[in-house]
Amino acid sequence: MNNSRIATRYAVSLLRLATERGLEQRIYQDMVSLSSAVTDSKDLERLFRSPLIKPDLKIQIVNKIFASTFDGLTLGFLNLAIRKHRESEMGGMAKAYVRLFENQKGVVRVEIQTASLLDESNRSQLESNLTKAFGQGAAFEYQHNPELLGGYVLQSGDLRVDSSIASELLQIRRQFSDNPYLSKI
Repeated sequence: MNNSRIATRYAVSLLRLATERGLEQRIYQDMVSLSSAVTDSKDLERLFRSPLIKPDLKIQIVNKIFASTFDGLTLGFLNLAIRKHRESEMGGMAKAYVRLFENQKGVVRVEIQTASLLDESNRSQLESNLTKAFGQGAAFEYQHNPELLGGYVLQSGDLRVDSSIASELLQIRRQFSDNPYLSKI
């Protein structure tokens, strides 16, 4: 079984249990935090991937790190995943839960890369326009990417809008290289 299917199965089970207990929003917040923690912390990622650290020690470490901020259901889920030797999939499980929860609630995730950092007024104007365009709730995720040189790249599901200067320059380069009218000297 591939890893994304494993992560999705665990996430579906967690979402069902959280929904039964009325905790799906709280667990969603925990999973967003866990996903960013695994992405941002190389030490946490190494902890989850290391076969040398015993599961009992991993459980103790995870409980010590997250006990003050995570719900008991989330901690129980993390402990179960570690006991079942699925801790290397923890980041994937968190992302799968977030995706499933947002689909259930009708929220569209929109990733926006910009060449420069946006101030609050630009963000709110952009979010307002995109919310109107999608016609439903949207969750925005911003990334700063100076390689774009200017403009933005918007990604939501299969939709990708690339209005960056870097992509425009690449298109111009391709047009010049494909130009049959240039004489070869």
